[in-house]
Amino acid sequence: MVNEHYEKTKQPLTFSRKQVEKAGRVIRKKEGDFDLAVSVIQNFRAAHLYPLQIIKNLVWKHVNKLNLLETATVVRRLKRLPTIIDKLQRPSLDGQTDNAISLKRMHDIGGCRVILESLNDLHALNTSLDSSRSVHSVKTYDYIEHPKPSGYRGIHRVYKSYDKATKHDWKGFKIEVQLRTRLQHLWATSVEIVDIIEKETLKTNPQAANEQWKRLFVIMGDFLAVRDGSWTMTEQQSRDYKRELTELNTDLSAYHKLDTFNSALLIDDIKNKSKNAEYTLLVYHIENQKGQAFLYSSTKRNVALERYAELEKDPTYNVLLVAGSDLKSIEKAYPNYLSDTSEFLAEFSRILLS
Repeated sequence: MVNEHYEKTKQPLTFSRKQVEKAGRVIRKKEGDFDLAVSVIQNFRAAHLYPLQIIKNLVWKHVNKLNLLETATVVRRLKRLPTIIDKLQRPSLDGQTDNAISLKRMHDIGGCRVILESLNDLHALNTSLDSSRSVHSVKTYDYIEHPKPSGYRGIHRVYKSYDKATKHDWKGFKIEVQLRTRLQHLWATSVEIVDIIEKETLKTNPQAANEQWKRLFVIMGDFLAVRDGSWTMTEQQSRDYKRELTELNTDLSAYHKLDTFNSALLIDDIKNKSKNAEYTLLVYHIENQKGQAFLYSSTKRNVALERYAELEKDPTYNVLLVAGSDLKSIEKAYPNYLSDTSEFLAEFSRILLS
């Protein structure tokens, strides 16, 4: 049964690796057959489903071994086409050097997100995964010890599937596993929500984003890290931060904007339909701030992929294909699509009022 399930996730790469590289160059330079390049990228992305399933199950086994199944959330997704294109075409990824990323080097087209209740649970899982012996190689990026300038924190593990195998059809496909605490996750998804409602680029292109929103999230990132136990600040720093945060909230109407984003989708209305689904297509209409979830069985994988590709062409929609049907987990992992900012706002209020 397990092997049969794996087989259903296999979407072969129908183009050569050289064609994939060429497609990335066409997108980045905006020269050549753009439509063909997009088709190649969509097939390359779909081919990540199988290694994504393999790596997700590896992570799940370690979550289970640590008895964290009751508190941890593990979900996986394929990166959105507009985000892939934006990342390829961005002049700079770090604001300092020219963007030289290629499509094959992009390591988060297939992504697995793991949300843990505490910093101790996160480090325990990361250590457990370090001890794993597999045919997949891995490189770890610690953004807790060294936070990103944006304030982002978490640990990223980038796997190269079957890298140690002599030969394999899915050898070298990169899958990114994001390990986050609940508070780190609240921060990250709230950034994504602001990008949607304010048409900002805090996540995808922070160099071009609004300076006040960036500053607000840097401050919030530090406060939440203190609460998590990974950061410290003096009482004077805390007072200065609260004063600045209050001013930013007034200037941006931040609390109000995040609060009005809630309740775009009634999850309970579709939970009963999700029992036999393998893929969930999350669709958010930017103009009317309404969200929908479309469920597909494993036999309808290609239909889901085609619908995903179709909706991505319409700039009025923000869409994401998530592998899985557990809407409770999806709701927790992707609140920017299922419209819940309440937990982040509770932390925001706690900081301002303390």
